[in-house]
Amino acid sequence: MRKGIIFVAAAILSACTGEVDDLPLTDTDVASAAIIGGTIDEGDPAVAMLWISAAGQDTGDRCTASLIAPQVLLTAAHCVLPDKINGKTVTAFFGTYSDGEEGTWVNVVETHYDPEYDHTNKPAGHDVAVAILEEPVTIQPLPYNRAPMTEDMVGDPVRLIGFGDDHEIWGFGGVKHHVSTIVNTVTPTLLGLGDRDHHTCRGDSGGPALMDVNGVPTIVGVTSFGASQAPSTCTEGWDSRVDISLDFIDQFVNAP
Repeated sequence: MRKGIIFVAAAILSACTGEVDDLPLTDTDVASAAIIGGTIDEGDPAVAMLWISAAGQDTGDRCTASLIAPQVLLTAAHCVLPDKINGKTVTAFFGTYSDGEEGTWVNVVETHYDPEYDHTNKPAGHDVAVAILEEPVTIQPLPYNRAPMTEDMVGDPVRLIGFGDDHEIWGFGGVKHHVSTIVNTVTPTLLGLGDRDHHTCRGDSGGPALMDVNGVPTIVGVTSFGASQAPSTCTEGWDSRVDISLDFIDQFVNAP
């Protein structure tokens, strides 16, 4: 299956505005979180794109997700709120170039989001959700972090992955990118990640932040929202910590 990826204009033009204590942002702002300073990612097969669109439409919303069980994707809650997906089709793309001939599309049959998520209070975290695939895929899932994160982790390396735009071409994402950067803030609910030139921005919502845990790349955060100083200049990214949503996530991973 081949899909032309055209991001909705409202999301292209919106900016992620304000610092973490200068919220709330709009849902469009939150949904506009892309990889800045990164490179095309031909690996990481467990990282997928979510495409949300109405039947017969070429336009839609795009998010990123991570396979955490053969039939379960981890993504952001704000990507799958009822007002975003009701009456629409959700599909997952596994590959690098979503508008190419290679890669695999799989239908999503259910979505669920952490009941503790509050879209009016982004700093409270819990911006995590799961998307259940129509059929299992033969890709090795990514593990997710179970250990509490601490301020001692500030400065540690982290890798971000997503299908969003970059500063070169706004609004034409759908290609998987990744970037290596650092943890710069740890709060009880969030991770502040990246520096001015290496971070998420527009289109990567739901994508993973990976850190090595005992030598294994492990999901520690889910891209949630960002901040910017201008409509086309994102300056930082914030991820929801997965370790505070384990009860929610585990019930789907451990389902029979």
